[in-house]
Amino acid sequence: MPSSEAEAVQAHRFGNEVALVTGAGRGIGAGIAERLSVEGATVVVLDRDEASVQAQVKLLNDRPASPGARGIVADVTDRDQLGRELAAVHDELGPCHVIVNNAGRWTMKPFLETTPELWEDELAVNFYGVLNVLYHTLPAMAAAGYGRIVNVISDSARTGEPNVSLYAAAKAAVAGFSRALAKEVGRQGVTVNCVSLSTTRTPGAFATFDESQIERMARFYPTGRLGEPEDAAAAVAFLASDDASWVTGQVLSVNGGYAML
Repeated sequence: MPSSEAEAVQAHRFGNEVALVTGAGRGIGAGIAERLSVEGATVVVLDRDEASVQAQVKLLNDRPASPGARGIVADVTDRDQLGRELAAVHDELGPCHVIVNNAGRWTMKPFLETTPELWEDELAVNFYGVLNVLYHTLPAMAAAGYGRIVNVISDSARTGEPNVSLYAAAKAAVAGFSRALAKEVGRQGVTVNCVSLSTTRTPGAFATFDESQIERMARFYPTGRLGEPEDAAAAVAFLASDDASWVTGQVLSVNGGYAML
């Protein structure tokens, strides 16, 4: 965690800016929300779990010198619900300056054991969820002439990993969409980038792997450890800031060297 002196400097990085983070109730999304709040953003915590949203908003608002936070309980796959909730945020706070599309899900299963229903579920959250959020937020961002979009993807989409073919496909779609969108909106002051992660120590990871499996996986990383939410948050904070104003259409791998692309 940065020192108090560094926090004071970083607090100006996102002064008076509104940052929307999806899937921010726990894990990587919560880490991103906390980092952006520390650096001065008014964070909008979006998650479909109401208890997680309430807990995260309280945590952010209780922090000394907090710029404030508010919550949205919504599912990124429900375009109409998103529209209502995001319109209310716009009326209260104005257009979002930063959008972090982090919400996601994965199912570990060989493709031949999957069903069309599962294909639809994975694409709905991991790909269409990104489209749904931007459908409702990007017009105001572009009209304001400023914006930072950071989409969280996975190195499985770039290198391939067994048993997560649906997840990898959806995240690869987000990467391609991000590059194309960056070329569309760059002259409107909006940058679009991706942070590509490898295995990160989150509640979701521990629900999938036990501690011994995680320890074994860490041996394959040149850094000798798996990722932490703070690692992802630091990369997102950079891409969401004016320090990255000339960076767009890029994929930044944050993976401890597991894949070097």
